[in-house]
Amino acid sequence: MTRDDELLDELLYKERYSIERTNAWIDSYRSVLNRFDTTQTSWEGWNYIAFILIFPKKIRKREKSR
Repeated sequence: MTRDDELLDELLYKERYSIERTNAWIDSYRSVLNRFDTTQTSWEGWNYIAFILIFPKKIRKREKSR
């Protein structure tokens, strides 16, 4: 194994990219979330609403690209 192989773990990169992309989606809804996330329960609820809005858009994009 060369030094370059040690620096880039493909599986770790894919997982990290997925997490960072999800965080970016959540951040796109921050203007709504910041106004209403005064408690842990409301923070979770608004995040679930954001996920519900994001998920169908991603599914439609994936279906169109096939």
